[in-house]
Amino acid sequence: MSRDRSFRLSLWRQRGAGLPMAIFLITIMALIVTTISQLQESSGEMEALDILSTRAFYAAESGAQAGLVDALNEGSSSCGDVEDRTLTFDEAGLKSCTAEIRCNPSGGAVVIRSEGACGSGAREAVRTVEVKAR
Repeated sequence: MSRDRSFRLSLWRQRGAGLPMAIFLITIMALIVTTISQLQESSGEMEALDILSTRAFYAAESGAQAGLVDALNEGSSSCGDVEDRTLTFDEAGLKSCTAEIRCNPSGGAVVIRSEGACGSGAREAVRTVEVKAR
Protein backbone atom coordinates (compact mmCIF):
# COMPACT_ATOMS: atom_id res chain seq x y z
CA MET A 1 0.00 0.00 0.00
CA SER A 2 1.39 3.36 -0.87
CA ARG A 3 1.80 6.09 1.63
CA ASP A 4 -0.73 8.34 -0.12
CA ARG A 5 -3.41 5.60 -0.07
CA SER A 6 -2.93 4.86 3.64
CA PHE A 7 -3.25 8.58 4.43
CA ARG A 8 -6.57 8.73 2.52
CA LEU A 9 -7.91 5.65 4.33
CA SER A 10 -6.92 7.24 7.63
CA LEU A 11 -8.83 10.43 6.76
CA TRP A 12 -11.87 8.41 5.69
CA ARG A 13 -11.96 6.57 9.01
CA GLN A 14 -11.74 9.80 11.03
CA ARG A 15 -14.60 11.61 9.25
CA GLY A 16 -17.35 9.80 11.19
CA ALA A 17 -16.03 10.79 14.64
CA GLY A 18 -16.99 14.47 14.29
CA LEU A 19 -20.76 13.97 14.20
CA PRO A 20 -21.08 11.95 17.44
CA MET A 21 -18.72 14.36 19.16
CA ALA A 22 -20.78 17.36 18.01
CA ILE A 23 -24.03 15.71 19.16
CA PHE A 24 -22.43 14.93 22.52
CA LEU A 25 -21.26 18.53 23.00
CA ILE A 26 -24.63 19.97 21.98
CA THR A 27 -26.38 17.66 24.45
CA ILE A 28 -24.03 18.66 27.27
CA MET A 29 -24.47 22.36 26.47
CA ALA A 30 -28.27 21.98 26.42
CA LEU A 31 -28.19 20.31 29.85
CA ILE A 32 -26.02 23.10 31.24
CA VAL A 33 -28.34 25.80 29.87
CA THR A 34 -31.41 24.01 31.27
CA THR A 35 -29.81 23.65 34.69
CA ILE A 36 -28.79 27.31 34.81
CA SER A 37 -32.28 28.48 33.84
CA GLN A 38 -33.87 26.28 36.53
CA LEU A 39 -31.46 27.62 39.15
CA GLN A 40 -32.23 31.18 38.13
CA GLU A 41 -35.98 30.54 38.30
CA SER A 42 -35.80 28.97 41.77
CA SER A 43 -33.52 31.76 42.96
CA GLY A 44 -36.07 34.35 41.84
CA GLU A 45 -38.85 32.44 43.60
CA MET A 46 -36.83 32.28 46.83
CA GLU A 47 -36.15 36.02 46.65
CA ALA A 48 -39.88 36.75 46.26
CA LEU A 49 -40.72 34.53 49.25
CA ASP A 50 -38.01 36.22 51.32
CA ILE A 51 -39.50 39.65 50.59
CA LEU A 52 -42.97 38.34 51.45
CA SER A 53 -41.63 36.92 54.72
CA THR A 54 -40.06 40.26 55.63
CA ARG A 55 -43.33 42.06 54.90
CA ALA A 56 -45.21 39.57 57.13
CA PHE A 57 -42.73 40.21 59.96
CA TYR A 58 -43.24 43.97 59.73
CA ALA A 59 -47.02 43.50 59.64
CA ALA A 60 -46.79 41.44 62.84
CA GLU A 61 -44.48 44.02 64.41
CA SER A 62 -46.90 46.83 63.53
CA GLY A 63 -49.81 44.88 64.97
CA ALA A 64 -47.91 44.26 68.22
CA GLN A 65 -47.09 47.94 68.53
CA ALA A 66 -50.71 48.96 67.90
CA GLY A 67 -51.91 46.43 70.46
CA LEU A 68 -49.34 47.59 72.97
CA VAL A 69 -50.42 51.22 72.60
CA ASP A 70 -54.07 50.27 73.13
CA ALA A 71 -53.26 48.05 76.13
CA LEU A 72 -51.07 50.67 77.82
CA ASN A 73 -53.76 53.32 77.35
CA GLU A 74 -56.20 51.05 79.22
CA GLY A 75 -53.82 50.29 82.09
CA SER A 76 -50.96 47.90 82.72
CA SER A 77 -53.08 44.82 83.48
CA SER A 78 -55.97 45.30 81.06
CA CYS A 79 -56.28 44.50 77.38
CA GLY A 80 -58.96 47.07 76.62
CA ASP A 81 -60.02 47.01 72.96
CA VAL A 82 -57.11 44.81 71.89
CA GLU A 83 -58.69 41.37 72.28
CA ASP A 84 -58.96 39.48 68.97
CA ARG A 85 -58.56 42.42 66.64
CA THR A 86 -57.45 42.31 62.99
CA LEU A 87 -55.60 45.11 61.23
CA THR A 88 -55.60 45.39 57.45
CA PHE A 89 -52.84 47.53 55.96
CA ASP A 90 -53.32 49.84 52.96
CA GLU A 91 -49.83 51.37 52.94
CA ALA A 92 -47.57 50.63 49.97
CA GLY A 93 -45.08 48.45 51.84
CA LEU A 94 -47.68 46.32 53.63
CA LYS A 95 -50.51 46.40 51.11
CA SER A 96 -52.64 43.22 51.28
CA CYS A 97 -51.07 42.21 54.61
CA THR A 98 -52.99 41.65 57.83
CA ALA A 99 -52.13 41.42 61.53
CA GLU A 100 -54.26 39.46 63.97
CA ILE A 101 -53.79 40.81 67.48
CA ARG A 102 -54.56 38.87 70.63
CA CYS A 103 -54.11 40.17 74.16
CA ASN A 104 -53.96 38.10 77.34
CA PRO A 105 -53.69 39.66 80.79
CA SER A 106 -51.47 37.49 82.96
CA GLY A 107 -50.46 38.21 86.54
CA GLY A 108 -50.14 41.99 86.42
CA ALA A 109 -48.70 41.94 82.90
CA VAL A 110 -50.17 42.05 79.43
CA VAL A 111 -49.04 39.63 76.71
CA ILE A 112 -49.78 40.78 73.19
CA ARG A 113 -49.39 38.32 70.34
CA SER A 114 -49.55 39.57 66.78
CA GLU A 115 -49.58 37.30 63.74
CA GLY A 116 -48.74 39.03 60.47
CA ALA A 117 -49.71 37.42 57.16
CA CYS A 118 -48.94 38.47 53.59
CA GLY A 119 -49.79 36.76 50.33
CA SER A 120 -52.18 33.86 49.81
CA GLY A 121 -52.17 30.17 48.99
CA ALA A 122 -48.76 28.64 48.34
CA ARG A 123 -47.22 32.10 48.41
CA GLU A 124 -48.27 33.08 51.89
CA ALA A 125 -45.89 34.08 54.64
CA VAL A 126 -46.91 34.22 58.29
CA ARG A 127 -44.78 35.61 61.12
CA THR A 128 -45.56 36.03 64.82
CA VAL A 129 -44.36 38.65 67.30
CA GLU A 130 -45.09 38.46 71.01
CA VAL A 131 -44.69 41.39 73.43
CA LYS A 132 -45.01 41.35 77.21
CA ALA A 133 -45.66 44.61 79.10
CA ARG A 134 -45.78 45.13 82.87
